Amino acid sequence: MRSGKNKKRKLIKIFVMLVEMELEKHLKTIFDNITEFIALCDKDFNIIYSNRPADIVLGQGQSIIGTKCYSSYRGKTEKCADCPLKPSMESGTVIPLESFDERFGEYFEERAYPITNESGELDGFVLMSKNLTKSREIEEKYAQSKKLAALGQISSGVAHDFNNVLTGVLGRVQLIKRQTEDPRVLKNLEMIETAAHDGSATVKRMQDFARLRTDEKFIPIDVREIIDEVLALTRPKWRDNAEMQGVIIEPVVDIEKEIYLLGDPSDLKGAFTNLIFNAVDAMPEGGVLTITARIMDEKVVIEFKDTGIGMTEDTLERIYDPFFSTKGVKGTGLGMSEVYGVIKRHRGSIEATSKIGKGTNISITIPSGERVLKTDEKESEEDKYLSKILIIDDEEYILDMLEELLEDQGHSVTTSLSTSNGLELFQKSNFDIVITDLGMPEMSGWEVAERIKKINKTVSVVLLTGWALNLEAEKIKENGVDFTLQKPFNEENLYQLIQDAKKLKDQRTSDLSS
Repeated sequence: MRSGKNKKRKLIKIFVMLVEMELEKHLKTIFDNITEFIALCDKDFNIIYSNRPADIVLGQGQSIIGTKCYSSYRGKTEKCADCPLKPSMESGTVIPLESFDERFGEYFEERAYPITNESGELDGFVLMSKNLTKSREIEEKYAQSKKLAALGQISSGVAHDFNNVLTGVLGRVQLIKRQTEDPRVLKNLEMIETAAHDGSATVKRMQDFARLRTDEKFIPIDVREIIDEVLALTRPKWRDNAEMQGVIIEPVVDIEKEIYLLGDPSDLKGAFTNLIFNAVDAMPEGGVLTITARIMDEKVVIEFKDTGIGMTEDTLERIYDPFFSTKGVKGTGLGMSEVYGVIKRHRGSIEATSKIGKGTNISITIPSGERVLKTDEKESEEDKYLSKILIIDDEEYILDMLEELLEDQGHSVTTSLSTSNGLELFQKSNFDIVITDLGMPEMSGWEVAERIKKINKTVSVVLLTGWALNLEAEKIKENGVDFTLQKPFNEENLYQLIQDAKKLKDQRTSDLSS
């Protein structure tokens, strides 16, 4: 009997051992498949267990068991002053610690879970660490996006007021130029006009850096061609000026033929010019600027890589901030924020990496496009369409300026300082085109457009605004607006828009009568 019981006990013991071994095997499998670095340490900071990811990364493929945790986790020779174990013991809760590891060039978060005995004394602890680099990048991009959006809202109000003023200045200058032939007066007027256009360009950049409109009519662009054009335009900067200072900057272009992207040529040339200028400024002793392009997942990836002085981490985090500049009084701080806005409006992304003394790499990703064959057909010359036009705006100087510009072209113009009076005038007469300001006291330009279209659907409605509209083209038309005219504008754009608006009105009238 006794031998039978002993045999049974032995069988149970063996069974328990097998279960424990199997359980240990399963636990090891689980821990080895967790991406965080896990180590079990004794109270003297010796690692007595480590999972596979910890061995692969921290031990470079070798087991870290038997090493000190501060050696394997931090690369240090003594206990860490900021060890997460102590605050966790004192507070009774696990306190995470974030740090940058120069060995890997990445951020990590450490958590220490104390293991105590019945007396409350420390027997050891579990140390867990995870890579935070990707999550930090996502958070930084989100914060950057929110910051740009907020700054965009602030700047848009200022830009609107400036645009109204510049519209009046430009309009008056263009009218006065017609009334004089004095060379000195004309020269001074041209200087005023140039200054006003420069002011307009600065205001546009303020509006554009955070404007995420994607309703532009993009066209296929040959990447190699546009890069060659920009290099030709910037040659005085990277070759002539550099050679005068005794340095050599060598551009290296590695772009295959027949790579196309969808975009606005003017905006992209401006963005690429900014990137090349920044690269040249970053290489005061000379260097190499490498520009590459390739297709990846139906997108075009363009990279601008210089061998310059590089940027600190703090500078890298702020490069897209408006008015932030590393060039002192020589820089406006709008360059990279403008590039950011252009790429975002092209439904793309931009990423910057840099190392001090090694250089900077700017990587841009934009949806690809297909080549469009050009035809030799020439458009016939536009006929001049004379129109009956109603203009509604609460700024009298803008009304007067528009009236003079359009009447000089032979159009019949009626003006109104209020929306209610403007709608009354519209009902009493047969107008071809209505130009209405967006922001007015009684009602907005959207409401005016809606009421106009209820009275007469064939009339072309032009929305005049100093704001940066973020609506898509289809959404604008749904609100009864056929064209938008951004303040400030030049007379050529105004005249062309009036012709297009009259054509549209005549086409609608013809469609209704047929």
